Amino acid sequence: MRNTAKPSFDEVNALPCIAEGHVQARSTDGNGHMNVRHIYALGVTGADLLSEHAGIDDEYRSARRMGTFAAEHHIGFFAEMREADAYSVHPLWVDRSERAGHVMVFVLNRSTRKLASILELIVVNMDLGGRASVPFPPDVATKIDRAAATAQAIPWPLPTSGAMSVRR
Repeated sequence: MRNTAKPSFDEVNALPCIAEGHVQARSTDGNGHMNVRHIYALGVTGADLLSEHAGIDDEYRSARRMGTFAAEHHIGFFAEMREADAYSVHPLWVDRSERAGHVMVFVLNRSTRKLASILELIVVNMDLGGRASVPFPPDVATKIDRAAATAQAIPWPLPTSGAMSVRR
């Protein structure tokens, strides 16, 4: 079910931060703010780093011959980020099924103290040889489950799009 209420800056800021930086001139567009492709890249980077914390990294791909593929994305933009603005990236595992994970990545504009964007995505665990979905290994599933339990304990409703969820 979709929740349209957006969390406050302080609510998101209380979540673990996985990356920080400043908007560079080269990432702005003719409208004077960070271009969508760069905001999207921050979200994807947040999801990648979150996955690495769960053990889905270069070794996972080379030794286990597994990786995750993005199956769905939804991004919302809520406030501009202009040149030199400070930002932070706060990703969460929301849920997991045997083969797929639901992730949300919040980007804060730290200079204006506003929620800039949310990237929501579904990732599917894949066998890189057979190119088919496979269950997450138990050790990775346990790490995702622990992280998702943290997200489920958040005292405010996650602003999911309602357009996606993991299938069971």
